[in-house]
Amino acid sequence: MKIVITGASGFLGREVALSAIRRGHGVVAIGGSRRVPVVHRAVRTANVDLGVPQNLERLLLDEFPDAIVNCAALTTVEACAAAPELAAKLNTDLPRFLAMMAQHFSARLIHVSTDEVFNGEQGNYAHTDTPTPAHLLGETKLAGEKEVLAHGKFHAVALRVPLISGNSVSGLHALHERLVARWAQGEVTALSPTQIRQPVDVSNLADAMVELCERDNLSGVYHWAGTEALSLHEIGRRVAAHFELTSDRFVTSAESDAVRVHDLSLDLHPLRGKLKTRAQTFSEILSQMQMPSQFADWHAAQIGRTAVRCFVRGVDF
Repeated sequence: MKIVITGASGFLGREVALSAIRRGHGVVAIGGSRRVPVVHRAVRTANVDLGVPQNLERLLLDEFPDAIVNCAALTTVEACAAAPELAAKLNTDLPRFLAMMAQHFSARLIHVSTDEVFNGEQGNYAHTDTPTPAHLLGETKLAGEKEVLAHGKFHAVALRVPLISGNSVSGLHALHERLVARWAQGEVTALSPTQIRQPVDVSNLADAMVELCERDNLSGVYHWAGTEALSLHEIGRRVAAHFELTSDRFVTSAESDAVRVHDLSLDLHPLRGKLKTRAQTFSEILSQMQMPSQFADWHAAQIGRTAVRCFVRGVDF
């Protein structure tokens, strides 16, 4: 199978390319403003301005892929608020164009959406629940979902995903890496006990997405995440404990007088029962977290020894 990946220069896109190669597929990795790094000699790369979707037309017609995986997006609330036009282009217009092209090729389209299409008032959201976005990120991603399903027909999947964990090449991208960077600067991180998320490991998510490319009997909206919904405060404490750091020294509660639970947890039914890829517990996700190399000396000073570093799939091999 030939798979075209858009947003391949990003954290998730890179991992999808590696997962596809491991599963024996051909990969064309497309980046936007950032050059796509060479992740494997079998991966062909290209850079296109994804803010103008029509720039992709010639490349897609030349490649005529069996599947398209769209990881390109403006992914934070802050970024979308700061650049609403770009948010509309990447989160809505690009998915529409890719869905139309996928329909033309009779190709699979796996489009990455977000748990932020919900407002967090309910929690344990089913894939059939009505989205209620609370900001521009959620609004543009929901619009993108609708375009994908309208134009992609029975070839398309809109996959809602949560907070993504894992080990990035830079050592500064994933949640635990950002936390460690702040701790190494002497910060005590205030994390909310009422903000509920359901993290997923980037490698596990990539495997699920590539399996969806292979499963042409699955289409529509689905959810994928880890199996456990946790508060940001609990996540931070468990990350600290995983690295043998005293949680109370580095993590504090960000409780306020106006406490409101913001629960973006996801019900994984029915996809969890349809894929061979297995959803992971948070303990399994933690076990794959590595201390970023640039903070190894700081970490050794904290715990009194140099920690043994295991090889990481997607970073070391």
